[in-house]
Amino acid sequence: MLSAAGGNMYQSVDATGKFLCFHLHLINGRRILIYPKGDRGDHLSIYLCVADSATLPLGWRRYAQFGLAVVDQTDRKTSITNVATHVFNANEICLGFTSFLSLAEFHNPRRGYLVNDACLVVAYITSNMTRGLISHNSILSHELLVENDSAIGNRKTTITTPAPSSSQPSCQIVDIEPKEPTKEDMNTFFSSLEFELLSSNTVFPQEEAKEALAKLEAALNMTPINFHDSGEFSPLKLAFKILASVGCSCTNLTIEQKNKLSAMEESLKQLADRAAKAVEDKNRLTAKESIKKTVTYNLECSLIRYNEVESQVKQMEQKLTGLQEQVEEAQKKRKSMLTEQKGIFISSKKMKMELEALSKELAECEAKAKVAEDEEKTVEAEWGRMKHFISSIKEDIKRALEEKYGGEEEVARDEDLVEQIGRDIYFGLVDHKKVRSFRIQKQMPFNVFKEEVAKEFGIPVQYQRFWLWAKRENHTYRPNRPLTYQEEAQSVEQLTEVSNKANNAELKLFLEMELGPQLQPVAPPEKTPQDILLFFKLYDPYKEQLRYIGRMFVKVDGKPMEILARINKMAGFDPDEEIELYELEDGDTICLQKFSEVVSEECRYPDVPSFLEYVHNRQE
Repeated sequence: MLSAAGGNMYQSVDATGKFLCFHLHLINGRRILIYPKGDRGDHLSIYLCVADSATLPLGWRRYAQFGLAVVDQTDRKTSITNVATHVFNANEICLGFTSFLSLAEFHNPRRGYLVNDACLVVAYITSNMTRGLISHNSILSHELLVENDSAIGNRKTTITTPAPSSSQPSCQIVDIEPKEPTKEDMNTFFSSLEFELLSSNTVFPQEEAKEALAKLEAALNMTPINFHDSGEFSPLKLAFKILASVGCSCTNLTIEQKNKLSAMEESLKQLADRAAKAVEDKNRLTAKESIKKTVTYNLECSLIRYNEVESQVKQMEQKLTGLQEQVEEAQKKRKSMLTEQKGIFISSKKMKMELEALSKELAECEAKAKVAEDEEKTVEAEWGRMKHFISSIKEDIKRALEEKYGGEEEVARDEDLVEQIGRDIYFGLVDHKKVRSFRIQKQMPFNVFKEEVAKEFGIPVQYQRFWLWAKRENHTYRPNRPLTYQEEAQSVEQLTEVSNKANNAELKLFLEMELGPQLQPVAPPEKTPQDILLFFKLYDPYKEQLRYIGRMFVKVDGKPMEILARINKMAGFDPDEEIELYELEDGDTICLQKFSEVVSEECRYPDVPSFLEYVHNRQE
């Protein structure tokens, strides 16, 4: 018999009413099964199961780490523990230990597993993947508690034992917190984690998919032998996995393309290895030919020298006949020469044997080199087909990413104009490729998009006013007009169509934001049909520097003198400073400088036109 604080308990019997096992229902949908007489044999059996498995939703999965212990109540050191990890699902709802402890040992009166017809079972259960399984000592280091407790990431429940039954032994089960994990715990945990990660269908972000495609293209742009020598195969394993996951969710890739992409990882390495082997065989032929040439040369030199010595020997023999007084000296020389001759003979004989061996090896090398040339051509052809295949599905993958993640909407601000004008931009206002872009779904309402902008830039929605950019004939862009309230109520896709009418393939926006006296965002000023938006750039001829200083609304029929004081304030000049104004780019962009600097002879480019002409010539 068994009772528990914090859980429900009942017993199972067979069709004849014979007792089978205890069932203990814990919180969080867990259940402990204990077979005191064994499940399928003569051992005590204990299992961890999912409660109410018939009600689990389709695709339900849950990772669990658990440890079970049958405590020796007289000597904790001889307690029996077992630890396991498992990913439970609708088809695999139970896992445990059929042969946890032999019944003979369980009922052994010399042990303390069964005391006064009662046993103590300790259970540790957690679904926290960041913590390792507790060890034998950690499980047994906790004392039984008499009231409920809880812990983050695992259950901790106290079970009390009633008066023992005469028919069945009773059990206590305690879920406990883990102690400091041991190395064995951490190894067990990460082995299970690796299995789960490998069996999961990870969805990678779009940027990782693009980077993976770029890595694969870069590898295929190498020659097979350069790729083999680069040692870049290991990073491509993750790239293949990322592209495979994109392919599996992509409706534009055919099944044949997905299969080819999956099989390409091993083929890529094999082709690189084959190319390296072919080059190695060719290099071996070159080395053998070089050795043969050297040995042949040495042998020819030896033959010449041998003939020379032979001639000298004959001359000495002739002198011996006519010059008896020089016999002794001549004999010494003759003996020396004969010794040299013998040495030459021995070394030449060795070189001749080496040459004969090289001739045999050379024939084999020539055959391998010929095969290597054919293999090299085959590898290059296969490599080209793989490269062509990737090129052919590149656009499909990009379209799949576009369908899955949506398009990019570019938002430029005054900060972007300050950052770029005078550095990267001289004739326009901004390079849209270098401004903040937002990846959003096409069907998203524009008002929802404004909330995303508010989170990113910290500008409340009511203080935002967006302008559409218009493309000029000189390929520069300018804010054309603000969006109407009706347009802001549309979707991003509808606004993109409006932007297309202004020669913009993508939705490009300028965010107008005004600051109040306390440098806090305020509502933009009301714009009338007579108002136009001008942008101002300040030129410093001494520094040869052009920079953005601000923007303002002016009347269509207004005169420069009416806004002179405002321009000087924007440039940081005195209110009555004389300045020179230059209209650029259809009059919506104004360049200015001090009038006194225009006639300066100390500067290479004293005015705006001469400086812009210099920049134009330099860029060409």
